[in-house]
Amino acid sequence: MMTPLRHLCWGDSAAGNLKQRNRLLGLSQPVTAMMEDFRIGELADADAAKPRQRIAWLKRLWAAQWWYEAEEYETPLLLYQAECHGQLLEALQAPAPLVIWMGNNAHDRLMLAMAASVAAPATPLLVADITGQVAFQHEGLYAVGMCPPEALLDIKPVALDAAARAALAAQWAHWKTREAGWRETASDGGIVQYPLDHLDTLLLARLSRTPQSASRVVGEVMGTHPGMVPDNFLFWRLDALRQAGLVVFTPVDGPKPQAPLVALA
Repeated sequence: MMTPLRHLCWGDSAAGNLKQRNRLLGLSQPVTAMMEDFRIGELADADAAKPRQRIAWLKRLWAAQWWYEAEEYETPLLLYQAECHGQLLEALQAPAPLVIWMGNNAHDRLMLAMAASVAAPATPLLVADITGQVAFQHEGLYAVGMCPPEALLDIKPVALDAAARAALAAQWAHWKTREAGWRETASDGGIVQYPLDHLDTLLLARLSRTPQSASRVVGEVMGTHPGMVPDNFLFWRLDALRQAGLVVFTPVDGPKPQAPLVALA
């Protein structure tokens, strides 16, 4: 009897699509979602059982959205991240074959490199790369979370041999030594790292002396930048600009939580 497959992907949306895909195929195969975004911050201990440096980074990131109470936002996110991280490490040590679903975006590629580095040698790894195989993409970037389950039915996983796993593990070792930064997919399909303030000019270009919702500014940059930037990173950069005296925040009256208004200083 063939050993049943397991699946790994990035994010809740991708996990939901894969679970529905499996149901359409009549399969009962577990799906593990990685919730960490390796495009951002330091990665030195991101694969550790207790990633203290990484958690400290996430706390700084989430604290920038000060209009949320920590008990309602930061604490639940930390607990959820810890739970998902534990499930991820457990999945990488289990012996059954593991299919890693990915596109050509930076967080998927870093997830693959980490998985190849951490997975038990006896755990067979396969890759289901949707890049160029589905019609759903954003500015040339592919992500499983964008795809309806039907688009994933015919994707065929390819086994990673020992040489490929070793090369990916070496990539992960390299990224673990890099300083904190913002990472994107390069034109050659690899990963390029920029300073953390790389997107600040895009945020500033959306601002004027007239206050507007910080959520709107963040949403506009997310919608126009091809790198699929997460909102928490952009809110953190807005707060960094505030601390640098380049922008000012104005709290909004009304129901809470609500992002402040933001304008050029």
